[in-house]
Amino acid sequence: MKKSIIKSIITILIIGIFSSCTEVVNVEVPNGGARLVVEASILWEKGTTGANQTIKLSTSTEYFSDTPNVPVTNATVQVTNTNTGEVFTFLNQNNGEYTTNNFNPILNNEYQLEVVNDGKTYTAVESLVSVSEIKNIEQESVSSIGGDDEIRLKIYFDDPANEANFYLGAFKASNLAIPDLETLDDEFTDGNENFIEYEDEDLTAGATITISLQGISQRYYNYIDLLVEQLGQGGPFQTTPARLKGNCINVNDSNEEVFGYFRLSETVNDVYTIN
Repeated sequence: MKKSIIKSIITILIIGIFSSCTEVVNVEVPNGGARLVVEASILWEKGTTGANQTIKLSTSTEYFSDTPNVPVTNATVQVTNTNTGEVFTFLNQNNGEYTTNNFNPILNNEYQLEVVNDGKTYTAVESLVSVSEIKNIEQESVSSIGGDDEIRLKIYFDDPANEANFYLGAFKASNLAIPDLETLDDEFTDGNENFIEYEDEDLTAGATITISLQGISQRYYNYIDLLVEQLGQGGPFQTTPARLKGNCINVNDSNEEVFGYFRLSETVNDVYTIN
């Protein structure tokens, strides 16, 4: 089952920052002070060591403000492999980024993020999810609602049998400013050749598409799913959406709102040129 991610909010989706409620057509946005924003996507590209990783921390500003988020420069950040006990300290770069050059990614192992900021401790737990190799990329033309032809890509891969798998596809076209994200699960295609699709009416011949296929957890898949559901509610009869929260929590106050998500994914990347 594929879920298309609305392009205008891709940046928000990538860093996992979105929390809103709606009533009729009036948008109610979060208030009550700054929130911690955790951008913690640990990505391990096949064929690399995965040793170099970056986690970004900031605090949010007013929802409609043009002021960017404020970098958090006084935190401590570490990630622990709970299977092996190995601890990875992320060094403060004094610009909101915390980096390490000795991360050791192990598929299916569980990792725990710990952030200490302003005397508060935040944690999140996820496992490193594997992904299959890209087998083939096909291009085709399809008719759009307006009658014009659109370019569509299909990225094929083999889905492992007898297990639930969830995928995220990230697509960045050289002629478009904003990337597209697509999600996929194998509920009806378990153990078979599978594909994830990408299309855009503005794709043109000669454009290069940077493709990243990522394995993701069911929790992260559901998180994105709920986000898309909320963003799609724009009519006068929509229901009030559930509160969207990531997996980072204050260990002493689970009611504190923390934006963002900690996740670990194996990735396979490719570049395709539109014919």
